[in-house]
Amino acid sequence: MADSDLNAGDLTVTITEALTVGHDTASVDLDFAQTYVHTFAGILNTSKRIIKLANTNLTEVVTFGTTTANGAFVKADVRYIRVTNLDGTDALQVGLDKETSTAEAAYVSVAANSSIMFTGTTLEGTSDGSTLVDATALKVKGVANHQLEVFIASV
Repeated sequence: MADSDLNAGDLTVTITEALTVGHDTASVDLDFAQTYVHTFAGILNTSKRIIKLANTNLTEVVTFGTTTANGAFVKADVRYIRVTNLDGTDALQVGLDKETSTAEAAYVSVAANSSIMFTGTTLEGTSDGSTLVDATALKVKGVANHQLEVFIASV
């Protein structure tokens, strides 16, 4: 058995929202700033990729299953996923997809120069919101030559 000198670490994600609204007649500005910090413990595996889409087709960029391989992650081990739209103009469609006979999917539009984060691989792909299922893929759709970054952290 191979000896590993790697020790799991904590991934800290910080979201800062800064907004100050001025008032025409009052000397006091309204401050709506806040910071959210979340720590994901025990992270040992990460993947960070920049991807350039070849065309406007729906493109599978990551898969989730029971084993690890190139571009494939153990779904039960995934703790954090971030997809960043690196395009300065066009939105990017990003979704978690369950590719089975009872296919379900949940897609969102990510604005230019923006990110979306997921804290696992489950989704609700029906209209009643009653049952979460495990996604088998992360898929994206954009314009030809669209660039995006995918970061995944798992235990």
